[in-house]
Parts: sequence; structure tokens; C-alpha cells
Amino acid sequence: MKIVICTTPIRPVPTDYPPFGSLAVIQSLRKEGWDPYFYDIDGLRPDFAEVERFFADYQPDVVGISAVVSTAYAYTKKLAGMIHRVAPGARVIIGGNLAASAEILHRLAGIDYCVVGEGEIVSRNLMKYLKAHPGKEKDEAALLSIPGITYLDAAGEMVFTGFEAPIPAGELFEPDYSILEKYSRIGNFVNDPMSRPDFAADPRSREPHRKGKKMATLITTKGCVARCTFCHRWDKGFRAFDIPNFIKMVRYLKENYNVGFLQLSDENFGSDRRQLLEFTEAMKKEDVLYHVGGVRVKSVTPDILRRLKESGCVAVYYGMETGSPEILEMMEKKAALSDNLNAARWTKDAGLYTIYQLVLGMPGETVKTIGDTIDFLKKSTEYLEESPINRMSINYIQALPGTPVYEYARLKGLIGKSLLDEERYLLTISDINAGDETKFVNFTNADYLTVQTWRRRIVLDVTHHYRKANNLPRPPLRELFRESVLRRFWPKRYAAGASDVRNEYTKGGYFNLQRTLNYHIISAYCYPLGGLISWAWLLKKERARMPWRDFAGHLAETLWNKLTPPPPPIDYKSLRKIVQECQPKPLTPSEKAMAALRDGR
Repeated sequence: MKIVICTTPIRPVPTDYPPFGSLAVIQSLRKEGWDPYFYDIDGLRPDFAEVERFFADYQPDVVGISAVVSTAYAYTKKLAGMIHRVAPGARVIIGGNLAASAEILHRLAGIDYCVVGEGEIVSRNLMKYLKAHPGKEKDEAALLSIPGITYLDAAGEMVFTGFEAPIPAGELFEPDYSILEKYSRIGNFVNDPMSRPDFAADPRSREPHRKGKKMATLITTKGCVARCTFCHRWDKGFRAFDIPNFIKMVRYLKENYNVGFLQLSDENFGSDRRQLLEFTEAMKKEDVLYHVGGVRVKSVTPDILRRLKESGCVAVYYGMETGSPEILEMMEKKAALSDNLNAARWTKDAGLYTIYQLVLGMPGETVKTIGDTIDFLKKSTEYLEESPINRMSINYIQALPGTPVYEYARLKGLIGKSLLDEERYLLTISDINAGDETKFVNFTNADYLTVQTWRRRIVLDVTHHYRKANNLPRPPLRELFRESVLRRFWPKRYAAGASDVRNEYTKGGYFNLQRTLNYHIISAYCYPLGGLISWAWLLKKERARMPWRDFAGHLAETLWNKLTPPPPPIDYKSLRKIVQECQPKPLTPSEKAMAALRDGR
């Protein structure tokens, strides 16, 4: 049986985060004697004609598409349609977070099976079934015995067979980088650490024995202890890797790929205190510099951060999300504003780098909650060695399937209620970055244009406060020339003088650092007019990108909101509880099958 496992392009440029989900499935299938072909479309970036030629020539029996994010829907649908056309005997399977839209995938995108959750065990069981049943007719009794899949039955109803049991921590896979070397571009995943400002800023990175060392990515845990209401992840529970096995992977990368720097890109790093302390002691012996992501603000203490620094850590990244206690409650962060403030201060005191990652526009977001976030950022950034403009990554909320935010949008009619409506929404958000504020759903009671000013207001106010708190002189007027003239009329000359490190930092769209306006110039020379300048820039941008009728409608909405009394305050509690209280009971078999997927993990 010829099996192809393939990825989908998920950002404008290939990510340096390895396709761990695909590797896990491939390595699991190899243990059962299969030898899947790995087609890393995300890493290789072939044009679609080349992809079509590959599948037409290879004629696979099974194609597994790894769609790790729901913004891959448009490409996934196009890919599945093409595969059915050029390789009509192939069964097409979807894995990843896009499987939260299983019914749409089955009915509108031609997907035969969805794998829900971890794919290692499920894929083995499904491949055994497909080998025993080579045709497209389904043996429903046999399929019902395979947990973790969805499909359409003979009556046309969607079936979900329930979740497969989570893989025990001791059996979690060890990523085999040689698969990437054989089938993809290893340079995407083993690359220059000095393109990142966190490594570049740490003097240890320039120690002579680290010269020429590469950076790679590993994870130390799976899953998360929290269930944030905007986060679409399928791994149930939280499991920490065995540290001796993890160190074995570190040494494998050091010996085979000259790695001396690591990205530890966990969803939830450090929640297992015992494992964390063992980790720091083990990493001291490896002489590797690293940064960690997915850290909960409640997981750190001054002592923990000191231990991390001593063991080679250069940066810690948190999901702080907001400075509003009310929005923290809506997000179900299970953290207080004081936890955010402590983590910010302690991280700075430990000599570790961080970026303040925020999400705007949750249900219940108001001018007041935005003001709370501004106050939080002022307190958290006024003591930095550099302007906070380089440290604030601010995105608007994105409603993704399998989250309470998405279900809230459905209940409110913001993305429609039919499958066709949902598909139109998935097509709208396909192939975009989270930083694209033009595709967000407005969950707030504020008008669209006012919501669009919030990010600019935050960056401008926090930048102005930083300048004032640190008694910074006004920047020279040549900066004004660079930003207002050189940038617009001679972009190549402007780019030649820009910071190469921070330009590299935003590649792939992970961080959304705001430098589209020269906030330093505005805050230094004309801060009292900053609000008007921001509004003028926003209106110019919005008018340029949308039809006049839509623009006029947004203007009218803004004026109406300014003239009418504000709506009553929302009941601030977990958005999950709000959705559960309002969600109608599923009636059809398909609705009942989808209910578990809509609930998320």
C-alpha cells in the first residue's frame, strides 16, 4: 500500500518549526512495517502544478494531509479535489486541528476520513483497516472499532468514534530529523540562531566555542494544563517528556547537525515542576543556549527563572494575552493580572528576554479593558533597555473551529450557522497570518473602526510612556525623513539601513511587532495629536482596501456608536460557560457527532 503523508503551507514563508505531527505519524507507521513517502509541501513550497504532477505520477493508495491550523482550509480543499481527480483510487485523510471542521471537510471538501487528536495510534489502526478494505466501500462495523476518526456513514450522517486514549509520556516520539533531511529542506529547521534578537542580545551567544553553531527545535511536553477559550488544540491533558530521553535528542542534534542553540516550542513549558528542575540540572551539562515558549505566568518564580538562566536559557515567552482581569476571566487563563506583572518583572530581573504577546477583541473587550492593558504594558515595559515597540506582539482574536470563541461567533450569527456559511468563513481566513487585522470577527460592542484603532493606541501610549519614564531625548529629524520619505519613495535604500535581526524575527508571522508607523516620532514631536494621526492613517488605509459603500457603512456605524448610549456591561465569566448556557442541543446524528469536536479538548 502506497502511503503519502503531506503538509500544507501555513504561513507566507516556510516555518522553522518542524512538522512534528507528520514525523510522529511517519515514525509510528514505520514501526508497523509501512514506509510512507513524506511530501513536505510547506517546507519545499512547490507550485500547485508540480504538486499535481507528483500525485498523478505517484498514484498513492492513501494520502494523509497534515493540516495543523484551520487557516489551511482553502489549500486543503483544493489539494483533496486535485488528488481525487488525478489519483481516483486514493483515500484522503486529514489530521491536525482542521479536523475540528470534520463535517465540512467530509461534505464540502471531499475528505474520506478525519483523524481527531494524536495520530500515532489512530493512523496505524486506520491503515490496517484500509489495507484490509482496498475499495472505497466502508465496513462500518470495523470503522466503529477505531477510536479517533470521523467519516460519513451509508446514510450520509457523520460519525465520530470517540477519542483515542492519550499516549503515555514514556512513549512519546523522538523526532527523527533524518526524515527532514531526506524529504524536505533541512536548512529550514537547522539554521542560524543569530537571526533571532533573543540569541543575538545574549553575550553568551558570542562566546568563541559557539561560533558557527546551528539552531534546531525540540519540545519537552505535550498538551497543556489550561483550556484557553481561543486556543484550538487537540491534545487532551498534559504530559512531560522523560528528561534522559530529551537529553538524548539534544545530543543527537549536537552530534549530527552541529546544533548549539535550541528553540523549545512547547504549548506548555514548565508546568511540571519536578521535570522542570530535572531539566535545568541536565541542561547545565550540555552547554547549549536555548529559549522556551508556551510558559504559563503562574509557572515561574524568581528562583525558577534564575535556574533557567544558569542552565543556558536566554528568553522566556508567555501567553499573557491581556492586562484586563475581566478579559483574563473570559479567556479562562486561570491566571491573575498580578501573575502577569510578576512574570514580566521577574523575567527582566533574571536577565532573560521576552516579548509581550497580546490578543485583542475578545467578547467583552471595551475601551476600559484596553486601558487596563495599556496600564499593564506601561508597568511591564518602562524598565526595559530598549523601546517596548520592539517587544509588543499584538494580534486581534481569530475565531478558530473547536474553540468557545468560534462557537460564540456561530451563536451570535457572526459567521453564519449553516455549513456553507462556515465554509465561507474558513475560506475567508485561509492563508492569512494572525496579524492580519482585516479578517477578524468583531465580537465587541464597539464599532469596527474604533476596534481597529486599539492596537495603534496601545503601541503609541506605551511608547510615549517609555520615553517619558526614561527621559529620552527627541530622536533626530533624520529619522523622520527615513520613516516618512525614504521608506515610501526609496524602499530599497530604507531596507538597507533597517535592523536585519528584527526583520528576520518576524519572518513566518509568529510575532506581530508593530513598526508600520514611527511611534517614536509621533510620541516625541506630536503626542497630543497622536489619536488624530492614528485615526487619519487608519481611515486612509481602510478606504484604500475596501469599496466606498463598505467604508461609508463603517463610518456611519462609528458616528452612530458615538451618539448612542453605551450598551449594558457584559457578564464577565468564562466564555466556555457562556456558550454552554446558550448552545442548542444537537438534534441530528451528524450534529451529535460534531458536538464533541465543537467542544474542543
